[in-house]
Parts: sequence; structure tokens; C-alpha cells
Amino acid sequence: MTPARIIKIPAAPAPDTSVALRPLPAVAPAVAAAIKASHAETTRRTYQAGWASFEQWQAAEGRRAFDAPPQRIAAYLVEQAAQGASVATLRTYRAAIRFQFMEQGRPDPTDNEGVRRTLRGLARRAASEGASKQRQAAALTDKAAAAIWATAHQPRTGPKGRKESAAQAERRGNVDIALVYVMRDALLRRSEAAALTWADVELDSSDGAGRVYVGRSKTDQEGAGAVQFIAPQTVRALRRIRPDVPAPGRSVFGLSARSISNRIRAAALAAGLEGEFSGHSARVGMARDLAASGTELPPLMQAGRWKSERMPALYTRNEAAGRGAVARYYEQG
Repeated sequence: MTPARIIKIPAAPAPDTSVALRPLPAVAPAVAAAIKASHAETTRRTYQAGWASFEQWQAAEGRRAFDAPPQRIAAYLVEQAAQGASVATLRTYRAAIRFQFMEQGRPDPTDNEGVRRTLRGLARRAASEGASKQRQAAALTDKAAAAIWATAHQPRTGPKGRKESAAQAERRGNVDIALVYVMRDALLRRSEAAALTWADVELDSSDGAGRVYVGRSKTDQEGAGAVQFIAPQTVRALRRIRPDVPAPGRSVFGLSARSISNRIRAAALAAGLEGEFSGHSARVGMARDLAASGTELPPLMQAGRWKSERMPALYTRNEAAGRGAVARYYEQG
């Protein structure tokens, strides 16, 4: 019997991916721009600072940052924690390292169970030592905002010893009042307040109130936007600083995010308020006022455009305790 012939089937040639992966000259810049737009500019700056810290740490031992294995990442986090870095800062450092490796198309050394467990352990240790309690901005509540309104137009002395004229104090005070009340009503972050233009503000609603359009934000990177309510008193405050014919793209407050923090801090100090006030204080204050009025967490999250309940729950934990089981028990007694 003649043995059957074995027919060898040649292997298919490996596909040539060099052409497919080669970016087209006209398309590559657009792709790079799209990738860059996937993170807010403030986030990119934060990541760059975190990466610089890690690069310096590696360089101190004669090592390149991109040569770091997961064990080095874990060791870096442990050392930063020992030097007083908060858990939030450690998480930012890890994200910064991950971002840089991914930008270079390299395997992510932070995507490692050892690194994750190290970070969890540091977080647990910080919690047990009471170090995880982040310094929270003083709450710019309704009462605190009223104190700023009452004192906003008082002339102040600048850092060079120059005292404001009555007209200067009037203009500056009007901006301070509008800034505080818009940020409270719309629960704005300082970057959102800095980005606000007159095209984003509606002051002519039939109910006497107004609306503010918030575009891209920290929790809305795709730019879907949100429309926020502002009360009649806030509308009146905005009318006092609104130009007769404002250009649509003109900034409402004409202030940077950092300047907004400084203005709120100075206004609180002039009003005799105690605490660490900042550009975040209006958001915290309105969250606490809403919680004190009985607003539950889901609508509170919607009002502040929070994606997670962690931060609003932290801001309003005192108010939540006041509505808890023990508080209700004593109310009934």
C-alpha cells in the first residue's frame, strides 16, 4: 500500500505592519492634539510636577526614571509617605508616573498588585494615625457670605500701604460680592469661575433668577456642560458689574483661578471670618447649607456635578450626623 503523501502547507507570511503603523504626516499632528486634549491642562501640569519629583528621586541614585520596575515605584511611594506626603498626593504621584509611561508607549509599572497593595497599606496606616484627614477649606456658608457682602465696600489698604479710594473700594467690592454668590449658587470650582464668560450667563429669566452655563470641568472632560441656577440677589450682584454691551467672550470676573482664591481669602479676612478660606470655600459652603436644609446626597451630588459621593459626603458629614439616628432619637425624647 502506497503511503499517503504529506502535503506541507506553507505558513502565511507575517503581515507587514510597518506601513499600517506609520502615521500619515497630515494626520499625526491632529492625533497628537486629540491625545493631548484627553487631559485638562491643569491635570497635565500636576502630572508633570509629579513626574519631575520621581525623576529626581531616581536620578539621586543614578537611575533613569523610565527604567523603574514596580518595586521602585512602591519604594518611592513609601519614602514620600515617610516625608509627610498625604494619601491624595501619593495617588497623584502614581497617576503621574502611569501617565508618563503611557505617553511613551511603555508598559505601565504602576499596574502591579504590589504597587496597589503598597498604596492601600499606606492609606490604611495614614487613616489609623489620623493623617488621612485632609485639610478642608473653610466653608463659605450663607452666613459667611452675608458677612462678606456687608464689609465688601469698606476701603482696604494694599500690600504697599496704599489705601483704596471710595470708588476703587466700590468696584472691587462689587466684584467680590458677585464672585462669592455666583460661586456659591452654581457650586463652581475656581477654574470654572475663571472660565466664565458673559455668553455663559443669563440674567433675564421671568422668575427674576438667572442661569449659568458651566462648560468643560474637572468631572466633565467631554464638555457636555451643565446649567446652574443663580438666585435673584446673585443676578442683581452680576448686573452691577456687567458692562453695558459685553463682548460674548469677555470674562465675567477677569480673574485667574489663583487670583480668585486670593480674592476670596482677602474678602473673608476683611469680614473677620476665621479659617482657611480659598477658591474651594464657596463650593464647600453651599454643600453644607444644602445638607443642613435637608438635601439628600444624590440631589446634592447633582447640584455640585460630583461623580462620586466621597467628597460631598466628607464636606457634609457634620450635617449628616445632625440628621442621624441619635439626633432623631433625642428630638423625639
